[in-house]
Amino acid sequence: MFDIQIAESAGFCMGVKNAFNKALDIAKDYPQTVILGDIVHNRFAVDEIAKSGLNVVEDIYEILNNPDIKNVIIRAHGITPQTYNLLKENGKRVFDLTCPIVKKVQLLTKQLSNEGHDIIIFGKKDHPEVLGICGYCSTNFIIISSDEEAKSLTVPLNSPVLISQTTMNKDSFCKIQEILYANYPMLKVHNTLCKNPQRTQDAALKLANQVDLMVVIGDKKSSNTHSLYERIRTKVSTLFIEDCDEIISIDKSVKLIGLTAGCSTPNFQIESVVKKLQDLQKE
Repeated sequence: MFDIQIAESAGFCMGVKNAFNKALDIAKDYPQTVILGDIVHNRFAVDEIAKSGLNVVEDIYEILNNPDIKNVIIRAHGITPQTYNLLKENGKRVFDLTCPIVKKVQLLTKQLSNEGHDIIIFGKKDHPEVLGICGYCSTNFIIISSDEEAKSLTVPLNSPVLISQTTMNKDSFCKIQEILYANYPMLKVHNTLCKNPQRTQDAALKLANQVDLMVVIGDKKSSNTHSLYERIRTKVSTLFIEDCDEIISIDKSVKLIGLTAGCSTPNFQIESVVKKLQDLQKE
């Protein structure tokens, strides 16, 4: 028999919760609406949005060339200002649900770039948040995603500034900061990591010290959930699952299971895992 404990902070952060709930409200009032890309990186949340009648369109030109699409929702990750302007110029009503924290990073990037700083972005090169941030750079920008890329970065940069995708790993950001100082002693650093994933990670790490097994719930495409998993699995045996059906059985030696979830994980996904574990308890 085992017990289950959920971390103090787990699941939807405020930015994602806001985007998710507002998208559902918009769907009720504006039927000719699409979302430019997945609302968040979680297929369960995306499926729930689809049930409301909202379609996801990845190609901006598919939206621009379709007169039947009147309204466009901008997802939590944000977009480039160029894309935003294209939508407005083509007469689309835009509902901007960009996470407020991401919006702050976009505006900070614009300010730093206008001041003449070259921007180093720690993040995933193909992540929509990073692509959106790049659109605010009027100077040179470089995206790095690993220690190795930071070590090999030696190109001349004008008054470089390091920022980060909001959902990257805090330990990795600090390490990359130290690596870059070696080649760019005049480097300035703005810690643009969101506190919500950090709060979730800290709560999960605290719980990990007390349990025999941790279960991380989220979508495999979610950057913040991957960061969460990578930190926890160094402390205790950890499962990273999307669906409750991935849990077949629990080893008899496990007495306490800790649950956590990424900031893009809806509550109903967490609840389904809890129910599955409770059913295994009875067995």
